[in-house]
Amino acid sequence: MSVRFNRESIPGRHTIHYRVRDVEKGNPERDVEVLASPEEIQTLATDGYLVRERLIPMDEVERLRKALDETMALDPTLESGNAQHFGGVFIRHLMDKHPAFLDFLQFEPTLSIARASLGPYVNLRGFTGRVCYPDDPNQETVWHFHQRLIPDPVPPLFMRPHTLDVLLYLDDIDDLNGPLRIVPGSHHWTDTDLPADDHSEKPGQVTLRLPAGSAVICHGSLWHRALPTQPGGTVRRLLLFGYGPAWLKPSIYGEKPADGLTTTLLRDPDLSPELRELLGVGGFM
Repeated sequence: MSVRFNRESIPGRHTIHYRVRDVEKGNPERDVEVLASPEEIQTLATDGYLVRERLIPMDEVERLRKALDETMALDPTLESGNAQHFGGVFIRHLMDKHPAFLDFLQFEPTLSIARASLGPYVNLRGFTGRVCYPDDPNQETVWHFHQRLIPDPVPPLFMRPHTLDVLLYLDDIDDLNGPLRIVPGSHHWTDTDLPADDHSEKPGQVTLRLPAGSAVICHGSLWHRALPTQPGGTVRRLLLFGYGPAWLKPSIYGEKPADGLTTTLLRDPDLSPELRELLGVGGFM
């Protein structure tokens, strides 16, 4: 089963035919139907983000809310955010803990964009939930990014790690619930240090206020922050998952369950090479 999505929220699409120059493996080919226009992929590369409003229909949003609430109620490994830095409660490795999130394994609206941006062979780097409550203090985040690792000086053969993250909101993000603030193009700032404990205004910043079911697809190095929830707001539930090239290590956060749903799936001898690739044990060149 895959998570249903609103096709009308996707204005264009195109197909990429990949041929990988590897004679030992027969120069493998892969066609990718990209649920985005070529112009959107270029905008994502240039600006560092792409927005899909109301990507998930509300009945699916309700199903995912229920699954997240149920999983959090049973999970002893919840993480509390650091005060004034990353407020809220975090739950890691959701794909291993509830089948509703395993349904995102081949979620084409984001997977196809990852393959169009990063190449044909990608894996999932993690799947996290974050919940913020309006009556709790410090439910915002500082300016941060998820992936950079750029040394100073840059070695001549250094390979910059590119990743994509998906922020899927299960509740409205507005001025009461805490909108998302980003700096377009900041993923290109490879020679700029990120200040510590920074909540300041940034030139060119954009504030995103989006309805439930919306997704923000962004480069892992994009500067962003969540603004605080306000009195009178509601709970703010976020699903955060990402993609990287198949050779890149997965996310370091949280302790993967020893016998979770993805582990069980990988035991299937008939599991397709594509699914093994997405789960991080295939697709290597």
